[in-house]
Amino acid sequence: MTAVSVITVARSVLTSALPAVKVSNTLPASLPARCIRISRAGGPRTRELDSPRLLVECFASTSKGAADGPQAEQDACDAYDALDAASNAGPWAGGWITGWDGNNLVEFPDPEQPSHARWQFTGSLFVLT
Repeated sequence: MTAVSVITVARSVLTSALPAVKVSNTLPASLPARCIRISRAGGPRTRELDSPRLLVECFASTSKGAADGPQAEQDACDAYDALDAASNAGPWAGGWITGWDGNNLVEFPDPEQPSHARWQFTGSLFVLT
């Protein structure tokens, strides 16, 4: 059996919940007005369950190229809620989510992306392997 990528599972959830937002594990050289980056920041993995600690960063700018804090915050809230609700549906990219333990929703400007506001959060996503 092939291992399920939890980044791919999380990306599937967020792409479904926020269809107008680019979701990836990397940032493009030129950021779109709204985008989300998902990174694994640790967490245990067993034969039965992968429980990664995810870092989800939500970037947003206005049509005039200025940072859009309210939109980045809304995207972060929507992404957080989507991951929380994901265990009630699925499978997501071949993986079954059994739970979400999120925390730390915070504004955290990125000095390398001054034209975009960044809101981010962390949490553990529980995926059957």
